[in-house]
Amino acid sequence: MKETIRNYFQGNYLTFYSKYLPNENVKKTGKDECVAHCPFPNHEDKNASFTFNNQTGQYYCHGCGKKGDFIHFYGKINSLDTKVDFGKILKGIATDFGITWTEQRPNIEKTYDYVDETGNLLFQVVRMKPKDFRQRQPVGNGNWLWNLKGIEPVLYNLPQVIKANEIFIVEGEKDSDSIVKLGLTGTTCPMGVRKWKDSYNKPLKGKDVVLIPDNDLEGKEHMAQVAISLNGQAKSLKWIELPGVPSKGDFTDWLATFDDKSEAGEKLSIMVEGAGPYEPPKKATLEDIILQAKDFTALDLPPKNTFLNPWLTEQSITLISGWRGTGKTWLALSILDAVNKGQSFGPWDSGKSTPVLFCDGEMPTQDVIERIKELGIEGIYIYSDAYANSFGLPRANLLSETWRTTMKRFLLTHGIKLWVVDNLASLAPGIDENVKREWDPVNTWLLELRFADIATMLLHHTNKEGGQRGTSAREDNIDNSIILKRPFDYTPDEGCKFIAHFTKARVRTKDLNLIADTEFQLREDEKGQLIWTWGSVRAETRKEVLRLTDEGMKGSDIAGAVGVTRQYVSKIQIQAKQEGLLSSSGKLSPTGFELVSETNLVDNPVDSLG
Repeated sequence: MKETIRNYFQGNYLTFYSKYLPNENVKKTGKDECVAHCPFPNHEDKNASFTFNNQTGQYYCHGCGKKGDFIHFYGKINSLDTKVDFGKILKGIATDFGITWTEQRPNIEKTYDYVDETGNLLFQVVRMKPKDFRQRQPVGNGNWLWNLKGIEPVLYNLPQVIKANEIFIVEGEKDSDSIVKLGLTGTTCPMGVRKWKDSYNKPLKGKDVVLIPDNDLEGKEHMAQVAISLNGQAKSLKWIELPGVPSKGDFTDWLATFDDKSEAGEKLSIMVEGAGPYEPPKKATLEDIILQAKDFTALDLPPKNTFLNPWLTEQSITLISGWRGTGKTWLALSILDAVNKGQSFGPWDSGKSTPVLFCDGEMPTQDVIERIKELGIEGIYIYSDAYANSFGLPRANLLSETWRTTMKRFLLTHGIKLWVVDNLASLAPGIDENVKREWDPVNTWLLELRFADIATMLLHHTNKEGGQRGTSAREDNIDNSIILKRPFDYTPDEGCKFIAHFTKARVRTKDLNLIADTEFQLREDEKGQLIWTWGSVRAETRKEVLRLTDEGMKGSDIAGAVGVTRQYVSKIQIQAKQEGLLSSSGKLSPTGFELVSETNLVDNPVDSLG
C-alpha cells in the first residue's frame, strides 16, 4: 500500500502538501523546491520556513527543525505515530485523495524472544511482512501489548550470555541466531543501531567480547559505541571485519557463503585468534576537553594549511560580495585553479596544493564550460546545477538538509579542502536574506565543514550601499569578508575590473599590509591569452592625485574624483613636495612625471598563475 500511495504522488508532492498547508501559500522557489508557512503546532511561522521537495516528498522546517517524508508529515499533523499508527496514516492519505487500495494487513514473519536470567519471557521483537520491526510484551491469556512500557530491556539470549565466557556481539537477532548455529554465544541489543545502553554491560563484565559490525558506516559506528561502553568492563575486546561481505552485508550473509558450517566456524575461530586487542575511541567528557591555557597551547595539532597567504587557509569561511557582473565567478575560478596548482594569485603567495570544487547554481552548462576553457582550467572539480538537473537530480539547495548531507559526504570522500558556492541567491532560494534565523541552519553546517578541515568561499551580491546583501549575522562566523568595489575611474568597456577590499579578515597584525586594497583586471594580452593584472590601489591612488594636481585641479575636486578624503589628498601632496615629486606650485618634477607614467600592475597569465 505504501508503494501505491508513493507512486500516486511521485514527482508531484506539491499536490499532497498543498492540501494540508495553511493559507494556500505554497510557492515554488526552483524546479523542485517549494516553501510555505509551517503547519505544526507550537510554531508561529511568520517567514515561510517550511520547505519540501516536489520530486521526493522530503520536508524540512528551518524554524522548528522538524523533518521527514510525506508519511511522517501526515502523522505529525494528525498526532499519529509512524511506528504504531502506520496503517492509519496510509489509510488516511488514501481516503483524502481517493486512492483505491486493498488493505494489506501486516503479517508476523518471525518473533525473537527476550527473556530474563531464568528464561522468563519479558518481551518479543517481531519481524513483520512487509518488512517492519515492532516490540510487544505479554499481558496474559495469549494477549499482547504492543509497546515496552514498564519493561527494562535486556540483551538477546541473556541466560546464555551469563553462562558463557566468550560472547559475540552482532547487529540484530537474526545474526545472533546465526552465531548460535556455530555453537557459539551471540547477542545483540533490541531496537537496532545506536540503541546500546550502559545497563547491558553488567552480564558482559569480565568476559571476552568479540564485536562483528555490519559492513556499513552506520553499523561500524554502532559497534564502536558498544566498544566505548564496554571498555574497562569486558575482560577483552576484539573487532572482526568479515571478508567478502557486500556493502551493508552482515554475519548471516557471510555465513551463507559456506556450504559447511563447521568450516565457517573454523575460519571465524582463526580470525578471532589472530585479532589483536581492540582499543575503542575514547569517550570524551567536558573534563577531558576543558584545559588550562598552558596545556591547551601545548596540544600537538597539525598546522592549518595556507592556500593563499595570509587570508585563505584550511577551515576558513570567506564571503566575497560584488555587484552583478563584477567578475566574482572569474575571480573564484581563478583562485580555485591557483590553489589546486599550489601557485600564487595576485599579491598572495601560494601554499600547499589541494583538491578543490566549484559549485555553480545559476549558469547554463555551456557557459560554465566556456569560462573553464577560457581560463585553461583542468584539475578542479565542477558541480553545475544545470548539468545535474538535466539528469533529473533535484536542484542544489543550501536550505535542504538532504543536499547538505550529500555534498558534505562528497567533499569528505574526495579530499576536497576548499570549495566555492556560486552564489547564495541561486543556491539558497526562498530564504529571507534579512532574517538571521533562516540562515542559522546553513551557518551551522558551514561550521561543521570547518571542523572537518574544509574551507568554504561564498559568492554573494552587494546591496545598494555596496555592502553584502542581507543579515549581518551571515558574517558572524566567517573569517574573511571581501567586497569587490568599482574603481573610481571604471568604465563598462573595461570589463572585469574591481578593487578587492577586505572588510573583515582574521590575520595577524603584521600581515595587514598583505590584504590592503588591490585592483584586479582580467584582460587579454597581445597574444589573446587571458591574464590577470593587479596592483596596489594605494600606489595607483597616489599617482592619480599627483597627476590631477599637476593639471591644476583643486584638492576637494581631486578627493571627489579619486574617492578619498580631502585630508588624504593634502597628505599625498605634502609628502610629494618633500620628496621632490611636486614643485611648490604643484607641478610634477621630472622624477614625479616618471613616477606617474610607470605602471605598478603585475601580469598573471591565468594558466600559470604566480
